[in-house]
Amino acid sequence: MGTIVVTGSAGGMGRAVRAVLNSEGHTVIGVDVADAEVEADLSTPGGRKAMVREVDELCSSRLDGLVVAAGLQKGDAGTIVSVNYFGAVATLEGLRPFLEASGNASVVVVSSNSTTTMPDYPLEIAEWCLADDEPRARNAATEPNGAYAASKLALALWSRRAATTHDWIEVGIRLNVIAPGVIDTPMTEGGWDFIQAISDVYPVPVGRPGTAAEAAALIRYLLSPEGAFFCGSFITMDGGTDAALRPDDWPRAPSRYPRSARTISPCRI
Repeated sequence: MGTIVVTGSAGGMGRAVRAVLNSEGHTVIGVDVADAEVEADLSTPGGRKAMVREVDELCSSRLDGLVVAAGLQKGDAGTIVSVNYFGAVATLEGLRPFLEASGNASVVVVSSNSTTTMPDYPLEIAEWCLADDEPRARNAATEPNGAYAASKLALALWSRRAATTHDWIEVGIRLNVIAPGVIDTPMTEGGWDFIQAISDVYPVPVGRPGTAAEAAALIRYLLSPEGAFFCGSFITMDGGTDAALRPDDWPRAPSRYPRSARTISPCRI
């Protein structure tokens, strides 16, 4: 059994993840603003540093897994960006040495299907996030919905870019991203009613919201040895929304191949 950090552990999805991991005998170190082993405000640099320091004390500088589930969808747009992207990346970077120490660790980052299904959100927020410019990213965030989608996009891109690098997979850390749609949690209270009202432009083919238990089951799988061949994956679990809205967008044949792959004949569509 391993030691796994779950950020956002007091929220709906984080609480469900914690429950399933505890049921399997893992030691879970919860991180949240309250009701957790480590209470920290990930919207501030000081809170992020304190979180890493306190986790280190509890895990003795060794972790087997990490679930980055802390996030905000409502409230001040700048704070949403700070928590969802900068707090998440600080968590990933700050805890990475403890994951490396295990030699065989797994990380699951919670993004959102808003990244691929919400139209016209401000991409400049994501650009400033990826440029590591928190003040400009916050200033570009003028309303919560756009801040949420853009910050989750930036987080997914950061994770995909990092996943195959030396600092992650080559030292034994698998990093994957899930993109849930509407999950029935306190953070999305009232969300399903809204989705039903706009079903003509935002369909959910399975006809219901997802559950926190379903999200937790996917996360548990990705953390487990059974998910060991997943690396850098972006997995959508949204009841079919992304497929309904973008059936031909993915998979897409690449326009060119890297030098090392040019012996492989590209498929032609």
